[in-house]
Amino acid sequence: MDNLFFLQLFKAIVEIALMFFLARGLLVLFFMPAPEKLAGNFVYQLFVKGTQPFVFAMRYLTPKFVLDRHLPFAAFGILLAAWLGLTIGKVQLCAENLNHQACAALAQKRSGQSEAAGDRPAVAPSPGQAQGPAPGQAPRVQR
Repeated sequence: MDNLFFLQLFKAIVEIALMFFLARGLLVLFFMPAPEKLAGNFVYQLFVKGTQPFVFAMRYLTPKFVLDRHLPFAAFGILLAAWLGLTIGKVQLCAENLNHQACAALAQKRSGQSEAAGDRPAVAPSPGQAQGPAPGQAPRVQR
């Protein structure tokens, strides 16, 4: 198996964890007036179970003076940084090998940009040429 496969696998795991954290945060916002109801919510408990491994990992990575209630925020930040790094790594690997099937979208976008650039003139109109109305203004009618 190649590096791109493992990079995509880790990126997918990080994306799923980030979605779990976002959903967990949204539920906390929805239940803000009555947080005692949140503890018995089945969906919230599902999201807590999905994010627990990352929160537990943050407990081992952070110093003891970091409060337990701040660990989900730290885990979300670390996962966000990991997602950004994995995305940059994927783009770099795809730039090296555009023929890989995982890089088809990037290759198509890159070829589309080069074709579109060849269709348009790169020269701006001269000041004497008519340029049309400014955005938000009606065209002027000559009498």
